[in-house]
Amino acid sequence: MSLSIRVRLTLWYVVVLTIVLLIFAAGVYAFVATEERRAVDRILRERADSFSRAYAAEVNEEVNEKAVMEVARDYARGEGDVFVYAANGQLITRSPARLLRMPDVRSVPELRDAIVRARTGSVAVVTTHGVRCIVAPFGGRYVFVSTESLAGKHDALRRLRAAFVVLIPVALLIAAIGGYFLASRSLAPVTRITEAASRIEAENLSQRIAVRNSDDELGRLASVLNALLQRLERSFQQQKQLLADTSHELRTPVTIIRSEAEVTLSRERDAGEYRHALEVIRSESSHLSNLIEGVLLLARADAQQGTIPMERIELAKVIEETVQALQRVAQSRQIALSCTTDGPMPARGNAELIRRMLLNLLDNSMKFTEASGSVRLVSRRVGPDYVLTVTDNGRGIPTEAQERIFDRFFRGDSVRGRDADRESANGSGLGLPIARWIARAHGGDLRLVRSTPSGSTFEASLPITGSEESS
Repeated sequence: MSLSIRVRLTLWYVVVLTIVLLIFAAGVYAFVATEERRAVDRILRERADSFSRAYAAEVNEEVNEKAVMEVARDYARGEGDVFVYAANGQLITRSPARLLRMPDVRSVPELRDAIVRARTGSVAVVTTHGVRCIVAPFGGRYVFVSTESLAGKHDALRRLRAAFVVLIPVALLIAAIGGYFLASRSLAPVTRITEAASRIEAENLSQRIAVRNSDDELGRLASVLNALLQRLERSFQQQKQLLADTSHELRTPVTIIRSEAEVTLSRERDAGEYRHALEVIRSESSHLSNLIEGVLLLARADAQQGTIPMERIELAKVIEETVQALQRVAQSRQIALSCTTDGPMPARGNAELIRRMLLNLLDNSMKFTEASGSVRLVSRRVGPDYVLTVTDNGRGIPTEAQERIFDRFFRGDSVRGRDADRESANGSGLGLPIARWIARAHGGDLRLVRSTPSGSTFEASLPITGSEESS
């Protein structure tokens, strides 16, 4: 059976408190028992000293044994027993039996041994038959034996034990109730967080968990969960937006292809009209293919961030091959395309993705550059990074559109003007977002440095060692 956290906390609290109380009770009991024994020993020693002083005062007036018996008679009126022995072991006198019900204490081995040692001047305190006894020499030739009952002390200790037996369980019960209450109060925010989180679904990810105290542990937990919800909401919104944008973008070329085919097939046409229809279908099919490829790449990017295979590459070679691949397209548009590299430029990265990034950047620049214009790619090393700069002298990007050019499905031709041919204006709106994702996946970035009516400049930075996270 699984116990709740509040029950487990309460049990741990009770267990720890039980151990503490038992240790405390044992310590108190041992301290009280020791102090009681010391008090009895102190009484016995004071009695022995008092007897010795009384004997010393009496011996000046009486002979030795008479003095002993006289003093013993006075002390026999007390609560304890009094025995006086001569040096030869003879019992001289004793009080009426009160505690030790025996005619001679030498019948007890411990006391007999103590009496023998007392003849040499040692003092002993012995416990026997529930009675504390002192054996002390006095007068140089006698041994004084006196007793003190331990019954009262034992009763006090018994009452103390009884108090512990009652008070400790009561204290533990009160502590358990209080601990459970405090645990419930402490975990109440967790319950609120759980209930609030259980009400949040995909349709209402905008809801957040209330944070009452952001400085304590539960407040920080709620803040972390809110941050997670914010990321999930953003991710869901991006997915919804991607789906909506993809549906919208796919609808247009599919509609054009279907309409062109239906119109063309509605009646007999000559070879030129059929050729024109096929060219339209080819152009829209190419656009559709590029759109699907871009969407799939971004979808894989969203699902597999940090799993890009990296290897040692020569960045200069990748740049030169990419520019060479676009030379025929540039010549057909009468655009001068060139590049400059900074040696072999060894780096760590994914050559295919970097080539895709460069193709997107260069194609974007050529798309909005007029005939007789130029597009130039300059690469250089700046500190720990390689910086790739793509500059064109085509139509610039309006200020109101510059913040959106890296948004998915945002097409610059909608704001740069429609005076370009259909092929150049037929972008999917995914080129720059894909290029930025590739740069960031390598640990770098892509940004628009400037854009004026006389041209634009994009700058991509790639770490020389590649992104450690991606590798």
